[in-house]
Amino acid sequence: MSAGGGHRRGIIVALFCTVNAIACVPVVRFGPDRQEAGWPAYLGTLRHDASAAETLNPDPRPLWRTDAGRAVVGSPALGETVLAAGTTDRNVVLLDRASGDVLWRQRLGGSVRAGPLLDQDRLYVGTELTPEGKVYALRLKTGKPIWEMTLGSVAAPLALDGDALFAGTEEGWVARLDPESGRVVWRRQLAGAVRAGPVASGGHVVVATTSDTLFLLSRETGEVRARIATPGAVLSTAVVDAGRVYLGTTEGHVLAVTLPDLRVAWDHRAGDAVYGALALARDTLYALTRNGRLWLVPVANPGGARSFDLNVVAVAGPTPVSAGVLVGSVAGELLLVSTADGQVRWRAQVDGPIDEPPLVRDRELFVVAGRGDIHAFR
Repeated sequence: MSAGGGHRRGIIVALFCTVNAIACVPVVRFGPDRQEAGWPAYLGTLRHDASAAETLNPDPRPLWRTDAGRAVVGSPALGETVLAAGTTDRNVVLLDRASGDVLWRQRLGGSVRAGPLLDQDRLYVGTELTPEGKVYALRLKTGKPIWEMTLGSVAAPLALDGDALFAGTEEGWVARLDPESGRVVWRRQLAGAVRAGPVASGGHVVVATTSDTLFLLSRETGEVRARIATPGAVLSTAVVDAGRVYLGTTEGHVLAVTLPDLRVAWDHRAGDAVYGALALARDTLYALTRNGRLWLVPVANPGGARSFDLNVVAVAGPTPVSAGVLVGSVAGELLLVSTADGQVRWRAQVDGPIDEPPLVRDRELFVVAGRGDIHAFR
């Protein structure tokens, strides 16, 4: 080809891309500027009851399914119009709740083991990578970092309490950060790894570690004010309500512990390990054991506890809703169980284990499957 011919071809290609710019330039999508209804705690609230008043259709049908990454780990954050999730391939993904479309995908410096928190115009998320794990604040609209702070390997959910953001690491550090700047206000070393998220209550922070110990720290200074041994390790974020903390252990205990003195109010034997988070709806505490026994424990009368054998293996906690309790299994089974008789009212199957409790908002059901898919039902 002559030099003149090549020059003319280059001009034609350039003109084509100018006229058809959308075809030549990747489409940039944005999230909303902000969400008024935030997601400031693991599972949405300190009681893990964000879905308790929600209703579902009698026979929910698949709405959409999105491949978010290699594996989605940790519970997602739900806003009015978006869903945010973290992946093991070092990404945070923001989805449109109505369609499941990916609005943006932001790569971070480590795997995300606990889901993000949502606070109006930003997301907070921690990453694993010893010793360089970090906590990030990401812009909700674009996913771009506002700040990042190196703490160590963060595998536990974060906790947001007004002007304080709390994080725990697998090396046993607990830190309070300033949510606006990421500045570390204090840092405290504890015995054992922090796998369950810290929870703030009044002027204190409650932290469980794999040394089978429950610690009470000062919210302002991080000073250890009290500690007690727990019958087994606590691997999921505890429930806090009305001067008590409720938690399940790997040795099959469900405990009610008073605050701030850390006195055991009652200890219920569940019969098998409790790996997933408890949920407190109205006056009843819900727990699910590894061997699939669903417990309903009246907090004022634990001796009146009832249970149902669901014949599943579970590591995710239960989700109370208005029509019963949602349960997910490691085999990908999704069940809606009646609290009256323990009968399964609805059943669905997803591809991959369910490691986090299902969530319901605005009559839409969201389920994270361990192989990277997020499912929506309505």
